[in-house]
Amino acid sequence: MMKRALARWRELWQGGLPPRSPASFVFALGCVGIATIVRMAIGEISPASAVFAPYYSATLVAALVGGWRAGSFAAVAGAVAAFWCFVPPDWTSHAFDREWIVSYFLFAISSLVIVWAAKSYRDLLWRLRDEEARRELLNRELAHRIRNTLAIVESVISRTLRDQPELRTKLHDRIAALAVTNDLLIKAEWRGAGLRQILAGEFAPYDVSRFKIEGEDFACPSELATMLALIFHELTTNAVKYGALSTARGRVTLCWTRHDGRVAFDWTESGGPPPSPSGREGFGTTLLRKGLRQFGGMVEMRFLPSGLNCRFSLAMPDARPATAIDAEIEEAPCSTALPTRINNAAVG
Repeated sequence: MMKRALARWRELWQGGLPPRSPASFVFALGCVGIATIVRMAIGEISPASAVFAPYYSATLVAALVGGWRAGSFAAVAGAVAAFWCFVPPDWTSHAFDREWIVSYFLFAISSLVIVWAAKSYRDLLWRLRDEEARRELLNRELAHRIRNTLAIVESVISRTLRDQPELRTKLHDRIAALAVTNDLLIKAEWRGAGLRQILAGEFAPYDVSRFKIEGEDFACPSELATMLALIFHELTTNAVKYGALSTARGRVTLCWTRHDGRVAFDWTESGGPPPSPSGREGFGTTLLRKGLRQFGGMVEMRFLPSGLNCRFSLAMPDARPATAIDAEIEEAPCSTALPTRINNAAVG
């Protein structure tokens, strides 16, 4: 019962009542009634307390919930209740004393200020809500158009590369990675996406128990989120085709650290076939080298007997802590150092 009452009050406080509705005036009367009870209780303790004191709160709450008309109604009803219940019986002989005149004047002016402030607050609140609703509508429309555009691009690719299934699949996977990241950004209203959200989307198609990660989650700005999604998609795809994830016992360890406005990533594969550097620069290496350049980034690729080790760092001027996403990825410790040179070995 108490929970239901609290839930109803929260709904009223956050949503308000329609202005000029009977419910708003009934609510105003209820506020005045509660204020009168409070004044009676205070009178038992201190009869000399200010007559109008509890009715200021009643006027404010009624105006915030029911609008300025309900607030004005509460102020008038509160004045009547105060005169009727708490003004001394001989008030007529002292009605125009200086003390009473000041009390009347202060209550009237204070009530006007309270109602005006509450009306301004309600107007601002409704404008903000209307703008939020419009923004959500535009966001949904933008998401719909992006999905349609990506679908058209995929259709064009399918028709153009009909005789090249391997290349067609690569492009489809990359477009799918972009689509997943765009969905995350749209849900966050393009403010950014959590790094672990991005990783969870890229690792989801595979056995997540084969990934070990360590690092504090943070929100990536939208442009960086898209770039990181593509980078980790290329690294993961490369590991599935040629690296650690191409064998049953292969594992991938990903660590990152943040220091002095930069973040450094360390991608280490183990348990797979020994990597062999390619004579050409693949898409993954090109993406790493050119994509990270706009963020002041640097990358180092090492082909160790145990597997590929890719270290890259970038500047994160707008990085903010983010709530970690509940992904089924086991965490394990490792150390990460900032890379110091660029190696143009091919990936992807």
